[in-house]
Amino acid sequence: MRAAIIIPARLESTRLPNKLLLAETWTPLICHTAETAAAIMTAAPDVFSKIIVAADHPGILAAVEKHARERNLKIEAALTRTDHQSGSDRIAEAAEKLPPDIDAILNIQGDEPDLPPENALALAAFQGQRAADIATLVYPIHSPEDRNNPALVKAALGRDGRALYFSRADIPFRRADGPWAPPSYGHVGIYLYTREALRRFVALPQGVLERTEKLEQLRALENGMSIYAHILAAQPPKGIDTRGDYEDFVRRRLGGGASR
Repeated sequence: MRAAIIIPARLESTRLPNKLLLAETWTPLICHTAETAAAIMTAAPDVFSKIIVAADHPGILAAVEKHARERNLKIEAALTRTDHQSGSDRIAEAAEKLPPDIDAILNIQGDEPDLPPENALALAAFQGQRAADIATLVYPIHSPEDRNNPALVKAALGRDGRALYFSRADIPFRRADGPWAPPSYGHVGIYLYTREALRRFVALPQGVLERTEKLEQLRALENGMSIYAHILAAQPPKGIDTRGDYEDFVRRRLGGGASR
C-alpha cells in the first residue's frame, strides 16, 4: 500500500474562530498537526509518501508553506474550494492530483496536533490486513457519562471488526449489565480510505441516517461500503474544539520547552 496523508483545513470554526491559525505557541495550530503527519511519514516512508494540507483559505495555505519552508518539511499545501460540505469532499479534491501509484488516503483532522503517530501506523497495518473500503479507530469506553455523551460518537462492531453502526446515542443499549454484555467503543475521527472508496463515497448523496445523526460515515454504511475499526487500548488525546482545549494545548507545549 502506498498512501498520502491529507489534512482537510477549514478556517471557519463555530466554537473557536480562526482555530487553525491560532499561534500562541508561536506556531499555527495547523502546522503542529502537519508536523504530526511528518512524523508519521518519517516512521513509515515505505507506506506514506506525501503530505498535503487541503486548505479553504489563503491564510492557511501561506502559513503551512512558510512553516514547511522554514523547517525543511516535505509538506505541501493546496487551496481547495470554499463550498465543500465535508472534510472528505475537500480531501477528494486534493487527491485528484495525486500520482497514480498512491492507492490510499489517510485523513487526519487539522485540529488533531496530539494524534500519536503510532495510532496512524497501527491503522495502516490494520488496513493492510482487511479488504476494507475505509478503516478507522475506536477505543473502549467504560463510564456511563461517556456512553451517554452525544458529543462522543460510539461504534458498534461485528466480531471481525466491521462497523455495524455509529451513533451519538449509547450503542448497544443496555437493558442489563453483565459479563456477557458487549463493550462500548468510542470513535476516533481518523480514516484510511482506499482511493477508489474515497471517490465512491464523495459521489454518494447524503442519506437519512447521516442527516439525522450528523455523522458522515453513516453515508458509507447506508450504501453498503465497508468500514473496519482497529481497537486501541485506550482513548488517544482528543482534538481541539474549544478555547479551553486550545489553552490546555498551549500550556502543554510551552511547559514542554517550546521556544520562540
